[in-house]
Amino acid sequence: MKTFEEKFNAWLDGLLSGEELKSFESEHPSLHQDKAEFLKLKNLLRDNLGSRKLGNPDFLIRRSWRQVEREIARGGRHSRLLGFPRIALAGIFALCVGFGLFFSMIPRGNLADPGSGYVAEVLKTKTADPKVKATVDNQKDMTIIKLEGLDKLPPDKDLNR
Repeated sequence: MKTFEEKFNAWLDGLLSGEELKSFESEHPSLHQDKAEFLKLKNLLRDNLGSRKLGNPDFLIRRSWRQVEREIARGGRHSRLLGFPRIALAGIFALCVGFGLFFSMIPRGNLADPGSGYVAEVLKTKTADPKVKATVDNQKDMTIIKLEGLDKLPPDKDLNR
């Protein structure tokens, strides 16, 4: 199915025929005035804005051929903008930037001690169940969160698995 714009353009260009033309004109009877205005505008533009001839139409062609001949005379070598040395230097530069970002953004510390450099902060100890009470006990190098009022686990549920 054609859109209104496709049918309208075909109608303006006189490409609709038969049943399609009759149905389009019966659906949009007010478009005859638009068509008359369109044809008037089209004639005005054609009469006043005729095509102009260029003063030197072969200029662009001659200029393009000269550039092609220069490239052939140079041996057909491409510009060195993306040559191998520049690509290699760009790759080395990208690696240096990547390593610099890696070492400056990743925190380092003694990984043998699991507590070193590890920081956790308890933000909220409220629970949705009013029977459950949560308390936080801060001790040296550790934080203990106690939950009181939870149901006991059944014996078949082993947490060590």
